[in-house]
Amino acid sequence: MVKKQSTCIVPNEVHVLADQIGDFIQYWGFRKVEGKLWTYIFLSDRPLNAEDLMARAKISKAMLSLSLGELLKYDVIRKAHPDRERGQAYVINPNVMEVISNVLRTRERQLLGRIYSSFLCAKVNLDAKPESEVSSDRVEFLGQMISAATTLLDSLLSMQALDILPFQTVQIAPSLADTKTKKKDKFGDKVVKL
Repeated sequence: MVKKQSTCIVPNEVHVLADQIGDFIQYWGFRKVEGKLWTYIFLSDRPLNAEDLMARAKISKAMLSLSLGELLKYDVIRKAHPDRERGQAYVINPNVMEVISNVLRTRERQLLGRIYSSFLCAKVNLDAKPESEVSSDRVEFLGQMISAATTLLDSLLSMQALDILPFQTVQIAPSLADTKTKKKDKFGDKVVKL
């Protein structure tokens, strides 16, 4: 039996668009090829199989396998036929908010957790070494920035109303702003009043 070659009828403008979306996706920490594959799958009027995707993106089977694994991991795409082992085709996850939430929860939230753990470890060690040439005000401010970023991300993930208090406390870093613009708020933090 002769294997049918995948016919790839995609206008050049779509390849240019896929390339640009790949650049955008790469900026956010994914591989460019993953953005291109997502674009081809998203724009297709039918599920695309491995041969279709390799032909459109002009990539090897190994690169395709690696990239599909990442897209499936974040639930950006889905298997069109989950019960099949061979001859799989792929479709996009149509729930955009779910896709964004999955990526933020899987990558950025875990990254912020690791950053905060490292901050706590550094803070404890710096507190034990008062002779250090590290500003304790800036250490505290850095902790506030990390907490504010975590609060923002958690609010986005839960789609709750955002408490802006943590952001008011991290508007300007201590001793980086002109001292005339700093005022103490009722919590004792240095903030710039808007």
